[in-house]
Amino acid sequence: MVSKKQKFRTVILVLILAAAIVGGVFAISYYKGGVTLPWELSTGAKEAEQVQEEPEKPHELVVRVEEAKPETTDEDPKPEQEAAPTVSKLDYYGPLAVYDSSLVDSKGNPAQLTGVSSHGLSWFPEFITADSIKSLRENWGINVIRLAMYTSDFNGYCVSGTDNQQVLKDKIDEAVKAATDNQMYVIIDWHTLNDNNPNTYKSEAIQFFGEMVRKYQDNENVIYEICNEPNGDTTWADIKAYANEVIPVIRNVDRDAIILVGTPSWSSDLASVAADPLAFENIMYTYHFYAASHKTVERDKLVEALDAGLPVFISEYGYVAADGNGSVDTEEATKWNDVIRAYNLSSCIWNLSNKDEGSALISAGSDAKVDFTYDDLSEQGKFFYDKLVADKEYKASNADKSDDSNTDKNDKEDSKDKSSKDRDSKDKNSNRDSKNKDSKEKDASRRSN
Repeated sequence: MVSKKQKFRTVILVLILAAAIVGGVFAISYYKGGVTLPWELSTGAKEAEQVQEEPEKPHELVVRVEEAKPETTDEDPKPEQEAAPTVSKLDYYGPLAVYDSSLVDSKGNPAQLTGVSSHGLSWFPEFITADSIKSLRENWGINVIRLAMYTSDFNGYCVSGTDNQQVLKDKIDEAVKAATDNQMYVIIDWHTLNDNNPNTYKSEAIQFFGEMVRKYQDNENVIYEICNEPNGDTTWADIKAYANEVIPVIRNVDRDAIILVGTPSWSSDLASVAADPLAFENIMYTYHFYAASHKTVERDKLVEALDAGLPVFISEYGYVAADGNGSVDTEEATKWNDVIRAYNLSSCIWNLSNKDEGSALISAGSDAKVDFTYDDLSEQGKFFYDKLVADKEYKASNADKSDDSNTDKNDKEDSKDKSSKDRDSKDKNSNRDSKNKDSKEKDASRRSN
């Protein structure tokens, strides 16, 4: 039998053992962080508040990124082609006529055509498509395109056979339709050059223009250029004899179409033409210049012919040298542009291609054939585009003037004054014409492929 004393000891031992077990478990839990003591509750609450505030830190980063965003995007300068000024479409006048030596619309108001010339249709046909013509109208605003169809050079119309003749006529038809769809004028250019005298292929010209005028007799926008640049020893008498046979072929079908006639010495001799003009209506005579080669003397000849009442159309020009190469002569180019503006002359710049030469409007490094950006343009292309923008601003600044005739008269006087300032005495310049002729003869094969 167990005594009371022994029972008491046993209970004490059990309590001590239980306390030891509970204490050990509690100690282990506290050590591992599973138990929070009452006096630690305030500290734990603070830590909980800190944990709840931590998600706001990423939000602060987002705010800082948004504050920095304008510095990296909105304030960045735009690419140059996006910042280039836009050019509004030049006017389409409907049927044209030549009255009092000027190109006019059906109401007798002055008309001015400004555009580009293709290179040889056989050499760069990819630039003369419906899409490219539409883009030139939409993006550059030009209102005329010239189709340069070589006659005797490589793959020329008169030397390459009937199959290629059909290819060229198909290309012309595509361009005429595109120009018509986009309210533009189109020049069909019989591009004589190394054949020198247009009489060389006169029978082919008669057949060609007879076919063209019958096909496009209902098109008010088609202009016929019957010879490009007669040269060598070809005289105005030779050209006039040719014109007197070719023009009636056109007039028998279309009595009103504008016809352009080339002049001697690479379309630069207007004096001989003024002394003995053709006896047809709606005729204009072509004048060509290249600013880096042709300067004060050539401008004076043009101004003298214009003041004498000769109707002139600049169907080809460039801001580089006469051989189609070199850099833009900005000083001389600006002077030529002043004359074109002052006399409201119609013109086509040479040439729409990416050929590796100064006169190509598209950079040789560009593969673009349509929707050209400013960066796609060559040096001459950019200068020409800037001219279109300047002309737009010039016309806008003069739109509020009520007496346009007085404005034109004043502009002509300003242009003549500029020409006079550059002109030396006639005695000093007596030999310059012959020197210029020699220079042009050296460039007889210019712009050949």
